[in-house]
Amino acid sequence: MENCKAMEEMKPAMVMVVVQILFAGMNVLYKLVANDGMNLRILIAYRMMFAAAFMIPIALFFERKSRTKLTWTVLYQSFLTGLFGGTLAQNLYIESIALTSATYAVAIYNLVPAITFILTIF
Repeated sequence: MENCKAMEEMKPAMVMVVVQILFAGMNVLYKLVANDGMNLRILIAYRMMFAAAFMIPIALFFERKSRTKLTWTVLYQSFLTGLFGGTLAQNLYIESIALTSATYAVAIYNLVPAITFILTIF
């Protein structure tokens, strides 16, 4: 009984470790693909297509009763979010992996919250 409680308390930490392992494996695969000569823009396009193909059915299922009205403002904000939030950041990240080592790129990527905090203070 006590072991089950301990395992239950460790679940969040175990999930975080698994996510970090998957993230590290993904970065190594990105580095291998970049070294092999694949166009990095195509890699980002594949990543976006697979993410959309996975997320759209989930969103349609869980949000089927609470859809918001699709206005021009919502479309414009969605475009800007996709452009700057996803595509630009991923292109810069994959380019940094291609130009440096995966270890260095991940270390710098982990500094993003600290740099954001410093910029917020200014």
